Amino acid sequence: MPGFIENERFRKLLLAFPAKAIEFLYDQYYHSLISIARRLTHDTKVSEDIVQETFVHVWENHKQLGQYHERSIEHYLVRVVKNKAISHYKRTLQLNEKKIEFVNGYSFSSNDPSVEDQIIKAEVNNQVRQIINTFPKRERECLILKLDGGMTTDQIAERLNVSLKAVERSITSANKRLRKHWSSKR
Repeated sequence: MPGFIENERFRKLLLAFPAKAIEFLYDQYYHSLISIARRLTHDTKVSEDIVQETFVHVWENHKQLGQYHERSIEHYLVRVVKNKAISHYKRTLQLNEKKIEFVNGYSFSSNDPSVEDQIIKAEVNNQVRQIINTFPKRERECLILKLDGGMTTDQIAERLNVSLKAVERSITSANKRLRKHWSSKR
């Protein structure tokens, strides 16, 4: 981390002039914090978001941070960035697990899903829809009728005026494409 900030003087500055103090922190530590976050997330855009969230967190808690503490503000910033990176990693894992469950045909475990589960489910549905829209026409039609319409393969075959085997092949092929896509993203 570049430069050393005297802890006590900085905390006084943070209490007296929080905007100036945070601007100073930003100028002093932004690039170092991005590097730390990038090592943990392997994603520049996510790292930038994490560091921005860290500075927002400092702004929101500047009064508490202005109080005396033996640990340095640099230590605090690094710890917040690491914790936010870990939280991002956990959310990403959870989202990937939900994607795999969706692709494999499992349902969400809870009858009354939490808000977080609902958001994850909506995100997974959106991503799956985008992928399905790239499929060949027949596969796309069959899969959408099965997922959205809750139709059986017999009903889909009748609706599209094709054989049962054609519907089964299309759905199997579409499921393979989805699995292949998600396994390559893991």
